[in-house]
Parts: sequence; C-alpha cells; structure tokens
Amino acid sequence: MYYYNIHDIIKVQSDVVLYELEYFKSEVFENPDLAVRTLDSLPGGLRISRKIIEDRSTNSHKILYTEHFGSLGAQFSINFGEKIEVIINKLISKSKHVLYVNLVEPLLRFLFISRGFILLHSACLDKNESGLLMSAPPDTGKTTTVLKCVKNGFSFLSDDMTIIKLPNQAMCFPKPMTISSHTFKTAVSVSNTRDTERSMRVRSLVHSKTGRSFMHKLAKLNVPIFTINTLGQSIVRPPKYSINTILQDAIIKKVTRVDSLYFLKREGNEFIQLDTDTALDLAVENSDDAFIFPPYAELLKYITINGKTALELLEEEKKLLLAFLSGISCYMVKSETRAWFNMISKYTENKA
Repeated sequence: MYYYNIHDIIKVQSDVVLYELEYFKSEVFENPDLAVRTLDSLPGGLRISRKIIEDRSTNSHKILYTEHFGSLGAQFSINFGEKIEVIINKLISKSKHVLYVNLVEPLLRFLFISRGFILLHSACLDKNESGLLMSAPPDTGKTTTVLKCVKNGFSFLSDDMTIIKLPNQAMCFPKPMTISSHTFKTAVSVSNTRDTERSMRVRSLVHSKTGRSFMHKLAKLNVPIFTINTLGQSIVRPPKYSINTILQDAIIKKVTRVDSLYFLKREGNEFIQLDTDTALDLAVENSDDAFIFPPYAELLKYITINGKTALELLEEEKKLLLAFLSGISCYMVKSETRAWFNMISKYTENKA
C-alpha cells in the first residue's frame, strides 16, 4: 500500500504506486480522503457503447464506468462517500499514468476546491522569496522555460500544477515533468537515464499535442477510448522525468508568495499587462484544457463532494481564482522565438 500526504490538505492511499505523487510519499495513516483499490474485474459484460451506471440506493453516491469489452476492457467505479473510493480493474492498474491523470488528478482538483484551495494548471518558481507562475497551453514551451529559470538561480515548485492558497500563497506540487525529444537531447544527462533519443522521439510524438488532439477526436466516436488510452500508454510510456533527474542541483521550495502570473504565447514579440477579468478567462481556459480528457467530460455530471456537484465546485474555484488574481500582477508574454525566459528576466530585473 502507498500513502501520500499532500501538504496536510489531502491524504491519498493507493494499492498502486502513483509516481506523480512520489514527492508526498508518507508514513502509514488512517482515514484517507481518497483511496484507490484494484480488483481483478468489476461487474459488466459486453455492450455496444461506453456507459456510466449510477447508484444512489445507499447513503453514498456510486458510479460504475464500463466500456464495450466489459470486464476485458477498462473499468472503474467511484464511491463519493465520506471519503472518495476509486476501484479500478487490473487493466487500468497497468498504466499508472492513465490512472493518475484521468482519474486521480481530476478528483484531487475537486477535493482541493472543497477545502478552499485551487489546483491551478501552471508552473511555479521562486527567486529571492518572490514567486511567479507561468501558464500556457500544452506544447507551448513552458517546460523548457522553467528549466532555463532553474538553471539561472530560480527555485522550483512545480511545472504542471500548483496548489494556490488565498490570498497569494503557492504550495509546491513537483510532479515529474513531461519533456519533448528536443529538451531531452539538450537538457537530460545521459548518465541519469537509459532512454535513447530514438525512443524519446517516438514517445514525444505519441504524447504530443497532436497525439492528445487525436485522442480527443477519437473520444467523440463510439469507441472504447479509456481502454485504448490505457493500453497505448502502458506500451508507450510518457516521457516523464523528475526535476532532479534533469537538473541534479535543482532546489525544490515548498511554499512561496506569488507576485505575478505570466501567460506564454507563441506569436509576435510583446509584453502586455492584463486586467483581472482577462487573466481569469485565460487561467480557466488553460486549466480546463489540462483536465478535460476522456472520460472526464462524461464523469463531470456525476461528481459530488460534500453535497456539492462538480459544476457548483467549479463556480467556487472561479471565485477563488478571481480573488487570487486580483491581488497579483498578470501579463501576456508573446514570443514567436520562445524567448520568454529572457523577456521575463529582463522585466523582473527592471521592476526590481
């Protein structure tokens, strides 16, 4: 059994290792907020389409997700009781990445909201006790910019998700970083990994924006999308590395006070200060893009935590995010040549 304590806010217990939460690995504890269990199979036979069966016959609220192949494909159930219990079949347990990204992390997002926190899709760095966030759509170049910052004296808190506590505090969430073949070639020490440039090119292509876009389109068809995704990612594993595998002397900082948020965009060459409403729209758009992956959209209407639906919780998240953004400076940083590090560094130096 594996135990993860995320800043004493949420405790996760799982009989499958969750590599994305490895930083939060802890001693044994009782009463987890989220538990993951594996069974050989769940109820459900062959069918003609994906289906979610809802059960409200008891005090708790339970759903069962099953696809065309029944117990031979990907199946899971979620019980929204005093704790959230996720039961997966053996097939899903073979792909730890799919389990975390497609089931665990979306549930963590709603658990954080229910406790007054935001799990924001962003990178977070700190320099001289001043924190900054970076947000961008997938495959923009954010990770490369983060690595440049860390190489130049910034402390690392996160690359993909950051925990936000009002009014302006960020808490680390140092998941393994998804890197491109180019970043692998230029930044990863060969002595720290057995991967080759050839294997990285294949893995980067499968897990690129193009690959994700293809899966999104496939999900709109009547196909066993979760089964396909599970099998595919168990064969071609995501190109993920911890920050200390890439940069051995990187310093992980637990908490920082956020002063600014930078939205990165691959066009033009411009540095623009944003009003709060525009920043809110961009932050929500980037976060939704990070979470909305099959079967998330189908699960959304069934999620209930502490008596609140997913839509109600998302409205609360938006209010929390608005309050947070109102207290910091927000900018759009445009660069066709991906020169965000130079632009942000120059701006922060001039501001100081």
